[in-house]
Amino acid sequence: MFKKVLIVTVLLISFASSASANTLYEVKKGDTLSKIAKLNKVTINDLRSWNKLTKDSVYIKQKLVVKKPVVATKTQAKVVTTKPVVVTSTSKQETVVTPVQVKDAQLITAPFQDQEKSLSAKGQAMYPLIVDFAKRLEGIPYVYGGYTMSGFDCSGFIYFIHTQAGLDITRQSSESYFAQTSVVSIPVVGDLVFFQNTYKQGISHMGIYIGNNKFIHAGSKGVEVTSLDSSYWKEHFVSFNRFNALTGK
Repeated sequence: MFKKVLIVTVLLISFASSASANTLYEVKKGDTLSKIAKLNKVTINDLRSWNKLTKDSVYIKQKLVVKKPVVATKTQAKVVTTKPVVVTSTSKQETVVTPVQVKDAQLITAPFQDQEKSLSAKGQAMYPLIVDFAKRLEGIPYVYGGYTMSGFDCSGFIYFIHTQAGLDITRQSSESYFAQTSVVSIPVVGDLVFFQNTYKQGISHMGIYIGNNKFIHAGSKGVEVTSLDSSYWKEHFVSFNRFNALTGK
């Protein structure tokens, strides 16, 4: 019996708007929030909401989100099963060749040693968005307690990036976020990285792993990419983790 086309629902990355170069706007001399809103055909309230602004003043070289963040959404992908092929040998014994499944769209996956800690489909859809957007914020200044485009501290940066990607989390400290995650032995790009005993005892700093033994975080110099090979970060490194909300069941 031949299998027909099977329709399955998967989480894919709906990413075109957020990943575009026009997602962020850098404030120039003479700009006002009203002028920026008009230029990008959005409202002032949109800019306030997307950037979590508490006041309307802006400063030169400040980066603002000027397009509505697009989160991972559901769509459909077709899985086409080919017709089984029967090959008859010279001895007239029949061998059935297993049908090959071809997907017209696939999620980015990676091998995991511990299946209980594996990244969920939702996580797979969010991670590329999280990393891409995080890199676009490089250079934004460090502000203690900050979680807006005006400035971030380490946990505020994590909060902002993940909520923009669609993860429902509240603004908390790096120590509190650590308690909401699971340790992974083999990190993938988009996982979290935690450190301890930096400015206080215990879990005190965090960032996002971006591959090649590097991570992006809100450090003392602002949002920056740093090597985990640095003697300082090696000394304070704790583990790679991912939010429990993004792990498979």
